[in-house]
Amino acid sequence: MAVIRDSKGQALLLIAIVFVVFMDGLDASIVNIALPYITSSFAIDAGTAVWITMVYFMMMASLLLIFGKLADRGIIKKILVAGLIIFSLFSLSCGLSNSFETLLISRIFQGIGAAIMGACSPLLCVRFLPENRLGIGLGVIAAGASIGYASGPALGGILTEFLSWHWIFLINVPIGVAGIAFLLRALPQDEGYVRSYFDVPGSILLVTATITGIFALERSTHLGLENIQIISAVTICIVSVILFIIWEGRCEAPLLNLSIFRSSKFSPVFIAYFLINLVGTGKWYLIPFYLALIMGFDSATSGMYMFIQAAITVIISVPIGRWSDHVGRRWFSVVSCLAMAISCAILIFIDPSMGLLPLITVAILSGILWGFSGPAAGRIVEHVQEGEEGTGAALIAVSGYFGAAVGAALFAALFSFISDSGNVPFTDLDPGTFMLGFHGVMLVGLVMAIVAVVLSAAVKDKCPPESSMVPAQ
Repeated sequence: MAVIRDSKGQALLLIAIVFVVFMDGLDASIVNIALPYITSSFAIDAGTAVWITMVYFMMMASLLLIFGKLADRGIIKKILVAGLIIFSLFSLSCGLSNSFETLLISRIFQGIGAAIMGACSPLLCVRFLPENRLGIGLGVIAAGASIGYASGPALGGILTEFLSWHWIFLINVPIGVAGIAFLLRALPQDEGYVRSYFDVPGSILLVTATITGIFALERSTHLGLENIQIISAVTICIVSVILFIIWEGRCEAPLLNLSIFRSSKFSPVFIAYFLINLVGTGKWYLIPFYLALIMGFDSATSGMYMFIQAAITVIISVPIGRWSDHVGRRWFSVVSCLAMAISCAILIFIDPSMGLLPLITVAILSGILWGFSGPAAGRIVEHVQEGEEGTGAALIAVSGYFGAAVGAALFAALFSFISDSGNVPFTDLDPGTFMLGFHGVMLVGLVMAIVAVVLSAAVKDKCPPESSMVPAQ
């Protein structure tokens, strides 16, 4: 796959990347606001309705690496267009669903399409942008995802209020059709594909481990650790992980070359970026409950507050990415982790009597966290062993989406454990119990953030290759 050198081609590629990650981010957040309406429409309880979001994220987290590796076999354009077609078709199916079962099955396939889109985005940067433009590309991903994720609740609320919940899915169809036409025009033609062995057994084991692991983590707070479903899921997950490691070590063409994690430079930067996504998302998952239950914000005010972070990310992510291309990515990654650590520290001690200043500071720091995260992602590709750049790109997607899924589930589980609230919904807790759990979880987040700071600072930048010092034509 040839690197795009002309500015027009690079611009079209970056627009395509923004579109793809915006759609992914939008659909990841647009559904939650409509869950009460869907619950009422199908006469189901809240515990059942959560599967609408859970199956979507299960598909994304479990399939990202698989589709990333498939796309990197010289067919990224075909794979990405196919993913958007699947996403659009099953968005239509979701919107036309007349039963909960039909909606759930449609969400599974919509999640598959979203996984393809998420896996291809960083790969487009790695394979088609010059090395001295990689930071810009990854900054564009951060900006597009932030805009999409921040826009989801507001757009979902408007569509649900003035039309119906069906339109949070149907709106994807015309956008998807336009996007397919644009991708066919903007992306370079596929080349270099050679039919060869693909690690199907490893893929099955990975999907099994991921789905059962997320299920156990997400549902443990509702069902209890002693529940047979949780015990079975944990057992299957552990066995699948062990078998995956054994198989990948013996397979001649593994899905994931585990030897890359033996590097004393690659593993720290990978873990640091994974923690950025885990803690950053987990923290942001709990903040809306604090705003509603403790500060008394309505949904509109909370939405405006949450948008501060997205706005800052959009403003700074591309300039920071461009800057990191020239001076190195190490200290930008450290700043991202420091912003995460400081925001967690503030949230450990935050109290409604402190007013809005701590909250605004946390929102600004969160914007810096994500705005500086592009260079942290770039370090994964920078330090992966030669010939595994495609794997590095796939692991950026895995770290982002899987880290986010684990972060939300883990912080919710830790909250229930620390506050000893069991499966009582957050909205039914008294303020004292909520604050106990909230402060305790943020302390755990601070520890993880400090680990990320140390790991990011410990690995020096590679000396930029001579070619990267020459501006792209």
